[in-house]
Amino acid sequence: MKISNRQFEKKLLEKAFLILVHRGSHGGNIIENTSDAVKVASLQRADMVEIDISKSMDNEFYIFHDGGEKRLLHEYRNIKTMTSSEIGTSSFHNSLDEPINKKVENFEYFYNHINHKTLINLDRSWDYWETFLPFLDKFQEMHEYFVLKSPPKREYLRQLNNHHIKYLYFPIITNLEQLKILAEFPDLNLVGLEIIESLEDEFKLMDSPMLNPYRRENLMLLSNSIKLNDQTKLFSGLDDNLALLEGAQFSWEPILKTGINAIQTDWPDVLYQYRQTLK
Repeated sequence: MKISNRQFEKKLLEKAFLILVHRGSHGGNIIENTSDAVKVASLQRADMVEIDISKSMDNEFYIFHDGGEKRLLHEYRNIKTMTSSEIGTSSFHNSLDEPINKKVENFEYFYNHINHKTLINLDRSWDYWETFLPFLDKFQEMHEYFVLKSPPKREYLRQLNNHHIKYLYFPIITNLEQLKILAEFPDLNLVGLEIIESLEDEFKLMDSPMLNPYRRENLMLLSNSIKLNDQTKLFSGLDDNLALLEGAQFSWEPILKTGINAIQTDWPDVLYQYRQTLK
């Protein structure tokens, strides 16, 4: 059964471009990858919220980006090596590094504390799809609002393709060869592509004729303007910092001129204000 993409498509057609929020809107006592962060992202006019999936040693799914344990929990073990009981005893530290009474949320808690009409991009779940996809089937009320993504490896695409429920999906594209692999699976419920342009001032993917079929199908072409660090280029050096400190005309505007119609950001409220100027 192929899940309807009408909710996703409606957003894409209504907006000048979509605004996706990286791990939800967080700061102060609002922690990334929590239902609170999703609520705040919605207040800041996000169209979709990206969250990360991790799995405990005893096979419980959590909303957490593994690798962030030391920073967020003062925990030196990777969450994937911890049991659900151990995770349950760990509390977050806020943006001032103060301990607060907030726990890592398992998927059920997260699901029960968000608006079920929020588009949720489920990131980093691909290593668990053998068990995560059947698990996700239980949450029927949000099937039209869940959007999966992964690198376009054949093993991942095969798992998606063979699952009886065809969830909305977009791959992370870093080179043109991956588009050839994607073409081997025409029955995927494809709603877009995440484009990574890793070289400064170059748009090898966005300038390629191989993207033309996806443009013609009015699919989402997503860029990342998040700035992870000083070295990583996610979209040719155009990022949130440049937009915030120099002006949107130096970052978000040239991103959109490449044909991008969705931007993932850590600053949805500012990006929303920029989008308002395009009306």
